[in-house]
Amino acid sequence: MKVICAGWGRTGTRSLKYALEYINKQPSYHMQNILLNKQDAKKWHDLIFNDKKNYDWENIYRGYGACLDFPSCNYYKELMEFYPDAKVILNLRDDKSWVKSWNVLNNKILKSFTFRFIAKLPNTSFKLQKDIHNEMILGPRGAFQNAKTDEEKMKRFNEWNQSVIDNVPKDRLLIYKASEGWEPICKFLNVDIPDIPFPYKNKTKNMGRMSIFINFIFIILVVAIISIICSSIFWGVQYFQ
Repeated sequence: MKVICAGWGRTGTRSLKYALEYINKQPSYHMQNILLNKQDAKKWHDLIFNDKKNYDWENIYRGYGACLDFPSCNYYKELMEFYPDAKVILNLRDDKSWVKSWNVLNNKILKSFTFRFIAKLPNTSFKLQKDIHNEMILGPRGAFQNAKTDEEKMKRFNEWNQSVIDNVPKDRLLIYKASEGWEPICKFLNVDIPDIPFPYKNKTKNMGRMSIFINFIFIILVVAIISIICSSIFWGVQYFQ
């Protein structure tokens, strides 16, 4: 592990993920890994809900050059100790812009019928991720500490960012906004600036399209399942006639 990103989700983590992958020539670990990989979701679920101490973080991060987003950022102190040579990036965003982006994600994706339905299916990565989300973001020991209003969430957001600034040695920390592009990261990591555009990804304005796409895929799956069931019934009836 070369880089630990201590900032919360919706602070340009997807853009930073791709940027660090290009620089490090290694994959970066993101919340997406948990959603798309049941094995990883199980590891995090076990770690969080069994409150394991002195955890072997290589069990999760072996082969990765950086980690970003929840729940990795919740454990930046433990990760700093486990990876003493890793540098820390505090990926920031204006609090009002951040809470607006968070609300779009929450309302368009996380509260969508499709996501809520899938997250209720037992023994799936989505169900495990929902448990992790509730515990490490929304819950009393999570990042939001039960914050409900936008004002409370912004307060927790700013307190978290300040705690990172206070806890990480200055020579090991970069305070960064994705809008700054390549230069601050490359200077911090002592690498040349790539000759490609900075990979701006997952903008707030794209969340609505993502929600529509997820719901569309869900409808297709439902129609496909119903078609298979109806077809099976039809041919079953034909067989026994």
